Amino acid sequence: MKNVFITFFERVRNKEPDDWLTLQELCELLHISESKARSLKKSGRIGFIKSGKGSMFLAGDAFGLLERVEAVPRNGNDIYP
Repeated sequence: MKNVFITFFERVRNKEPDDWLTLQELCELLHISESKARSLKKSGRIGFIKSGKGSMFLAGDAFGLLERVEAVPRNGNDIYP
């Protein structure tokens, strides 16, 4: 369990929950593809705002996804709740 917290800390150490993330930052933080990030956005699993032609994502929502995923036992599939 300690490794999970260390990994989580390393991924988010410079971000505050009220910071906004670009699509690329979100993908790097969650270790997902851009298409998966867009799928999370479209399904309402992560909040966003429009910024020009792109979107910005709330870091707190990304942290919530990380916490839920890290709590789920892995069975070889990367499925985000």
